[in-house]
Amino acid sequence: MHTDFNTGQRSLCRIDDIPDGQARGFASLDRSHRSLFAIRRGQRAFVYVNECPHAGAELEYAQDRFLSADGERIICFAHNAQFAVETGNCTGGPCTGQSLHAIPVNIVNGLVMIPANAGRVD
Repeated sequence: MHTDFNTGQRSLCRIDDIPDGQARGFASLDRSHRSLFAIRRGQRAFVYVNECPHAGAELEYAQDRFLSADGERIICFAHNAQFAVETGNCTGGPCTGQSLHAIPVNIVNGLVMIPANAGRVD
């Protein structure tokens, strides 16, 4: 991980570390942060806190398994809530109308850059 103190951002990973059309999870930095996950779509990445708004559970049932079989939706495997990849909005299941906590992303020189405090527990 690289932190740029001038911009207040840190690198999550290289964009190429996430296979295109797939997701990858990232463990929390420590107990003061929640784990995150990122989904790659070409040269774009969408990053979210790994926590379902319905019951607070982490979303994946196995390492890096955040997406539906067709790769088109984020799935909470605890209660089958479904979320749009691009927005994190719940589109079906017990949390319709709620959203995942989205993390702002900048791709800089092939690095997925996120705010240094991303995932921090308040």
